[in-house]
Amino acid sequence: MLTRRRLLLASLAAPLVSPALAQTQGPVVARDLAGREVRLPRPARRIVLTQGRHLPVLSLLHPDPLSLVAGWASDLRQASAQEYAQLRALNPAVDQIPIIGRGPSDTVSFESIIALQPDLVLLSRYTTAAAGGLAARLDAAGIPSAVIDFFADPLVDSEPSIAILGALIGRTEQAAAFNAHYRGKLEAVAARMRGVAPKHSVLLHAHAGGTACCFSSGAGIFTGMIEAAGGRSIAAGVLPGPMGQLGLEFVLATDPHSYVATGGPFGGARGGITMGSGATMREARESLARVIQSQGLSGLTAVRQGRAHALWHGFNDTPAHYLAIEKLAQWLHPDRMQGIDPEASLAELNDRFLSIKMQGTYWVDLA
Repeated sequence: MLTRRRLLLASLAAPLVSPALAQTQGPVVARDLAGREVRLPRPARRIVLTQGRHLPVLSLLHPDPLSLVAGWASDLRQASAQEYAQLRALNPAVDQIPIIGRGPSDTVSFESIIALQPDLVLLSRYTTAAAGGLAARLDAAGIPSAVIDFFADPLVDSEPSIAILGALIGRTEQAAAFNAHYRGKLEAVAARMRGVAPKHSVLLHAHAGGTACCFSSGAGIFTGMIEAAGGRSIAAGVLPGPMGQLGLEFVLATDPHSYVATGGPFGGARGGITMGSGATMREARESLARVIQSQGLSGLTAVRQGRAHALWHGFNDTPAHYLAIEKLAQWLHPDRMQGIDPEASLAELNDRFLSIKMQGTYWVDLA
């Protein structure tokens, strides 16, 4: 009898879903975020990911998400080394998945996608904007594609994206269950933040230490999460786009109530904060302290008064961002967050939904 590892290797060589794993076997249909109707003769079994980081989203809905991946962009492999190392430990055959480009960018190769003969290509809002009409080219080639997104406006797009994905891979019940869970988590925080005053100011220091101070979130992404947690980003209304650079002088003059760095992609070895899969609390805290010192932020009131923290940067492109909202709300308004425990929420997410578990450090306090 084949071992589980050999079965996984075989599944990557010819990614097919066992009938027992698919909830639906007949035709499926969904309307994607771009308003396009996507019809498949059966649930997708050979999927190309134009963003490799969408694999964990598949993990929310499917017991063996790697078996669905016919090809992917290399962004997860290149920018999230710790998460990729976890995947390799689970299944070394992950290295055999064909690469279609760096993604999400115009380096995604249309010819490489065609050669893989997928039955579905997953796009994001960024991919469709950057890749020069990729959706239209795929349509002309007769290859179905669907736009989902968890980055540009995650609090708006996450639920419909999960529903779209669930429909197209034949996992509608799992998608509905996760969306109900997700909605309940956000509503619980919203109820506690209703009427909150003041809305504490926050410096969201993205990729802290890996770039010059201080890269931050303007519109959407982390800014929306901060607002949902009863705070306000000092970059909102200052940065014209979703991400951009704040000057150190501006940060020091504004002196925000709370400082929240993000870490992971530019971990400790590259000058940033070690967070995410496999990271320990000690590594995260020590690297956060180094970044604050090296970037001239020790004088912030938030640092001196114990309101300096860090989050895993990967929360910026996953529906698991509700965990970050819970933690932000706990940091900003601890008096209102009785009964909500982000650690327990993470354990519940792993137990109920994720087939590829989140195991590591995803938030940390300096003090």
